[in-house]
Amino acid sequence: MRLETFRAPNLRRVSALVREALGEDAMIVRNGVVQTDEGRMVEIVAIPAADVEAFRLRLEPAPLAQVRANVARIRQRPFVLAVVGPTGAGKTTTAAKLAVHPMAFGGRRVGFLTLDTYRVGAVDQLQMVASIARTPLEVVYDVREVDAAMRRLAAAGCEVILIDTPGRSPRAQELNAEWRSLLQAARPDETHLVLPAAMRPDVAMAMKAGFATPRLTHLLFSKLDELPTDAGLADLAHRVGLPTRWLTDGQTIPDDLRPAPARILTSLTASEIEPAAVLA
Repeated sequence: MRLETFRAPNLRRVSALVREALGEDAMIVRNGVVQTDEGRMVEIVAIPAADVEAFRLRLEPAPLAQVRANVARIRQRPFVLAVVGPTGAGKTTTAAKLAVHPMAFGGRRVGFLTLDTYRVGAVDQLQMVASIARTPLEVVYDVREVDAAMRRLAAAGCEVILIDTPGRSPRAQELNAEWRSLLQAARPDETHLVLPAAMRPDVAMAMKAGFATPRLTHLLFSKLDELPTDAGLADLAHRVGLPTRWLTDGQTIPDDLRPAPARILTSLTASEIEPAAVLA
């Protein structure tokens, strides 16, 4: 997105500069009063409306109902969604929210397939959620077990299969190769990169590169409740450059699962600067 900064001695003049350069429908990202060599100035940071619309279109994924219908028609199997990401991103909790929140899959029967057999308690955690939600769970340790586990979930009436994966540093190449071979055998229709919303942009980009195999299709921000404001969220989403359906903002299952695009767009105006006063 093309952020442009405008400064003038008063609000009326700087607003005129914004309109002149970007048009009447430009989005004001933030405004405030700054001290410059020329004295106190009113500053406005704005984005052209066309850039905001392009960003919105990039955020918006294909309608999930349409994707599921295509999978059912072409691949003749349940819709398969995997969550991947670094340690501590909240993948297992996010998968649990997706399984039981009616907003996610409209009440369709969901099954779990976990590849996270490395972390102590990971299977137990998902087993507890699966038991409460009366959702079948399959655990696979070897690539030869994947197809049979998928068939059992389909036979149990699952229309959606959620795959939970281990949290690993992208540097752990040998360990990552083990579970990634299992994930590739499952052939997910969508792979969502789960990233804490407070993650630094450079680290987020490194994570995207490190989890690029198998192919990432979506971004899912977690732990928004740990941010003081949503400021910076849109910039992070813009840098990662993947469409997004959901985000999470708490630990409660399933309540703390929200639609993502609207909130990310709204964060464009989550300014950390106090609104500018009109300077004479």
